Amino acid sequence: MEKIFREENIPIELTRLPFVESSFNLNAYSHVGASGIWQFMRSTGRLYKLKVDSIKDLRNDPLEATRAAAKLLHFNYKLLGSWALALTAYNHGPGGVSKIVKELKTNDINEIVWNTTRRRFGFASENFYAEFLAALEVESHAEKYFGKIQVSPPLVYDEIQLPRAMIRITE
Repeated sequence: MEKIFREENIPIELTRLPFVESSFNLNAYSHVGASGIWQFMRSTGRLYKLKVDSIKDLRNDPLEATRAAAKLLHFNYKLLGSWALALTAYNHGPGGVSKIVKELKTNDINEIVWNTTRRRFGFASENFYAEFLAALEVESHAEKYFGKIQVSPPLVYDEIQLPRAMIRITE
């Protein structure tokens, strides 16, 4: 994930966003239909080339979804000009955050959180950036919070291109 974010010129710290979105649960599925570790909605997934059909759902592929998340975060950053707002837009939507920025005439996340009504912004959006910062703090200082941690080695894998689709049917 960090390699993908480096390739896209996105701060690698943002690869910790799935702690907030899904706790890195590959099978996470929200009540509103978001899926995978990055919690992409169908429509957003499709915008970022994540195929979603009755056979394949690339929102659940951690590498493909990470590529899409990097592109979405990059888009949000270019539109809004700060990583705090880009992350907030990841939850609330770039159009919604952009509208609030224009109405309040500020791009300061603190001003936005304190001066936007909860009814309009919502609890999740209001707290999203703070939750990310908390997750980043805990991950960055895990031993302080949990004591000695045994870290699993990185997965070693090869990617291969199959000549045709392979479907396994089990009974």
